[in-house]
Amino acid sequence: MSPFAFTVHPVPRSLTHARRSCIAITGGIAEGKTTVLRMFETLGGQTISSDAIVTTLLRPGTDLWHQLIREFGEAIIRANGRLNREQLAMLAFGDAHLRRRLNQLLHPAVVEAVQQLVHDSDTLVPLFIEVPLLIEVGWQGWFDRIVVVQATPALQRQRLLARGVPPTLARQMLRSQLPTRAKVPFADWVVRTHRSLPEVEQQVQRIWEAMGR
Repeated sequence: MSPFAFTVHPVPRSLTHARRSCIAITGGIAEGKTTVLRMFETLGGQTISSDAIVTTLLRPGTDLWHQLIREFGEAIIRANGRLNREQLAMLAFGDAHLRRRLNQLLHPAVVEAVQQLVHDSDTLVPLFIEVPLLIEVGWQGWFDRIVVVQATPALQRQRLLARGVPPTLARQMLRSQLPTRAKVPFADWVVRTHRSLPEVEQQVQRIWEAMGR
């Protein structure tokens, strides 16, 4: 689970000059973006996961890890030194100022990491990039295609609770995000993940085929 949001930031210039199709995968929290991303990877696409980037950036001892401790205190660190992302989420989603400060620290590093990964890629297969708040930050015009992953709000909440997110925090997370139904008009394709896993796989397969793969 990633409790982190993104603030507006210039799109990496290399994304606009990539030699292959760049497809954004977006949607709300707990809607199955990572699952869909992995399905495209299985079909032969190259993928970039924003959540995996965040995990790497916040390993114990990294610059960002130290910055967050200075900003939010030792309470956000577990006994093993790893970041307590749930505790950090509770702080950030409970205070708009802290959430903005978290974004200011994290977002530029994520953008730089994505830019580097795109630059280092020399494959011509489609590149699928997970961008949770694509519409909110105004990145939609910089991708060849957009896939919106959508589940029902009730299922989002159920999934968050199943991950151990406290009910109050789950409500705060869902309320803080743009409803996914508002993102659907920007989509080239919509993958609805409140359906069975085989049905989700079929939806992804149809998109892959529509891309001429």
